Amino acid sequence: MILDELKQYAHDCISGKNISGRKHIWACERLLKDIDRIGQSDFPYIWNEKQAENIVEWFALLRHSKGILAKQPIILTPWQKFRICQLYGWVHKDTGYRRFKKYFTEVARKNAKSQEEAGIALYEAAVTSTKNAEVYEIYTAGTKRDQSKIVFGEAGLMLQGSPLRMRFKVTRDCVKHLKSHSTIKPLSKDDGKSGDGTNPALLVLDEYHQHKTTEFYDLGIGSNTKEPLLMIITTAGMDLTYPCYVTEYQYCSKVLDPNTDVENDEYLIDICEMDPEDYEDISNLDNEENWKKANPIRMTYPEGADKIRGEYKIAREQPEHMTAFLTKCLDVWVQAKENGYMDMAKWKECELKELPIDIYGQPVYVGFDMSAKTDLTSVTFMIPYLSGEYDGNGKEIVKYYFWTHSFIPTREKMHEHIVKDKVPYDAWERQGFLEVTNTPIVDQGRVMRYVMEECEKYNLKIQCLCFDPANASKLMMDLSDEGYVVEEVFQSHKHLNEATQGFREQVFCKNVGYLPNPLLNYAMSNAVVRQNNGLIKIDKDATTKRIDPVDATLCAYKLAMLHQFGDDYGDYIDSFIEDILHENHTDY
Repeated sequence: MILDELKQYAHDCISGKNISGRKHIWACERLLKDIDRIGQSDFPYIWNEKQAENIVEWFALLRHSKGILAKQPIILTPWQKFRICQLYGWVHKDTGYRRFKKYFTEVARKNAKSQEEAGIALYEAAVTSTKNAEVYEIYTAGTKRDQSKIVFGEAGLMLQGSPLRMRFKVTRDCVKHLKSHSTIKPLSKDDGKSGDGTNPALLVLDEYHQHKTTEFYDLGIGSNTKEPLLMIITTAGMDLTYPCYVTEYQYCSKVLDPNTDVENDEYLIDICEMDPEDYEDISNLDNEENWKKANPIRMTYPEGADKIRGEYKIAREQPEHMTAFLTKCLDVWVQAKENGYMDMAKWKECELKELPIDIYGQPVYVGFDMSAKTDLTSVTFMIPYLSGEYDGNGKEIVKYYFWTHSFIPTREKMHEHIVKDKVPYDAWERQGFLEVTNTPIVDQGRVMRYVMEECEKYNLKIQCLCFDPANASKLMMDLSDEGYVVEEVFQSHKHLNEATQGFREQVFCKNVGYLPNPLLNYAMSNAVVRQNNGLIKIDKDATTKRIDPVDATLCAYKLAMLHQFGDDYGDYIDSFIEDILHENHTDY
């Protein structure tokens, strides 16, 4: 029985017999848990053994298109069966329709992803559409039309030499099942923007890590068919701001993680990647056994393993190729940016679900990046805190906890930035990270009201308001007149070098903690280093890439890192003066 095979496979992965990464093990545990749930009132699904067998037999009727197995029947590996048979074996007990509406698999390159996508597309066009008496529209989507045609083209190639060939008509732009009239077509970039005339029963998102927007993803939502399916198969990428990493990978990881409360019984997920401990120390990459975690097919035959071995040798000898090796061969997400300021993997490690301290009554440094009237404005609230931990020199370590908030004047300006920057400012507004002030220009008064409201809410003791004076000279003067300590932080290499270097060091040492904010993460990923006479400051990597929340954060840190701790700062000043006078033998 197929189900028995899957159970044995899952047990072998969990026990270590099959070397597997942590998230793949979680996927195996999820299967076993689901099997135990059959018949329970809160689990409306059953296992259809026949449908699981059918998809295995279907692939055996198709043919390998390339390599040493070209023209031979496709015999699914245990790893392929683990996922594909679940997709078809689990059905709703009342309707008989498939359980899973979405399907996410992440694995290193050259592990038969395109073959899997194409085989399922052909099955949906021929079998599922006929079963449901529907004419299926099936689309394959890459970032460019040529990429969209990879899976589409693979479908045609897999039919060559197959007994199924006469059931389909294959043309340059369409694979059509003759009996059901269902079609498989590649999408163009324009199709993603318009979405006109598409009702995909199956949408295949190929290499989703390369997609800058969710345009194609959104086409797969709300399909008017009996058993719709959104299928995402990808490799890890080099930009942690793209939706695949920001949204899908993060969410899917939480669904798999048994230690979270995030559940989705209609989402089939498998992530085959190296675990952090396998690659954070680069010397651990020599352990080829761990390569199997990201290469469940490629590491099972000599030619595949030799190819990875060759890529690794190049990456070791030419470090500029290491990022590509990690992402493509080991399925590790890496933020790659020339002169990038921050290691985004280390940055994400500092993100906190909630602040680990009681901030009520704590000192706070507020950093501002005031826009040139119609752009983004950002503020950062930073609290320096004695951690109770000590470094190697016996000095108590200071932690820096902070959160940020941003403003934009109008919705028109927000939508202009959505188009220009290709990031979801509207979603960030709904989530509470961005506020529209509904004024022709940035309302600096509203910004200050927000700051004071936050400080009053938590009884925060404002130590300093830190500004780049370029767009805030009048406001700074007014605040100073009101009795606040106001500090100018000029955006120059000389003034920001120490803070820019120091903040990054604190991140690397995990002495920084920030509340989740996708706009802040987006800005941090855009920050690049500019050097001048050995001094550094951050800048944005292009005119449309915003770094405003980071500027505000460094502004706050520049003063926060100088914070003097003590029960009474006045006592400290008095003591300081007395010491000076004592040294000079002068009466005060």
